[in-house]
Amino acid sequence: MLFYSDEDKQLTECKFCHKPHYKKKRVGRGKHKDVPMKIMHYLPLIPKLRRLYASMSFAPHMRWHFENKRKEGLLCHPLDGEAWKHFDETFLDFVVKPRNARLGLYVDGFTPYGQSGKPYSCWRMIVTPYNLSPELYMITIYMFLTLIIPGPKNPKKKIDVYL
Repeated sequence: MLFYSDEDKQLTECKFCHKPHYKKKRVGRGKHKDVPMKIMHYLPLIPKLRRLYASMSFAPHMRWHFENKRKEGLLCHPLDGEAWKHFDETFLDFVVKPRNARLGLYVDGFTPYGQSGKPYSCWRMIVTPYNLSPELYMITIYMFLTLIIPGPKNPKKKIDVYL
């Protein structure tokens, strides 16, 4: 559960599984501090996508996937893949509007302290719009960092909770 809203922040346990929101951490002799079980930092994606559509010079690039279909058998963009074609056949009302954003999700973890430091991992989630041409969507400025999950344990097994 994400303790995001003001009323959720007051809760001491999860509404669903009833596990505690905080764990006690010792800060001195006989003193304890409440520390959240897990932490996640979210960086909003929607304002970044709005900026792409707001620019008169850049907005046409967000329709590239719709206007530049490749011939069958040539794979150089995700739109040429079977999954993209299956999505187009399944969700016809989404496909009709070429400005709808199609997003790619990348999740990667790393150890900020290296191999010699204490066990700690940091996971980042990057989203990129696949509406753009291959030359653009792989450029760093169009890869949006949307989520950071720090902590002593990696969230591999329960990454779906954060998604």
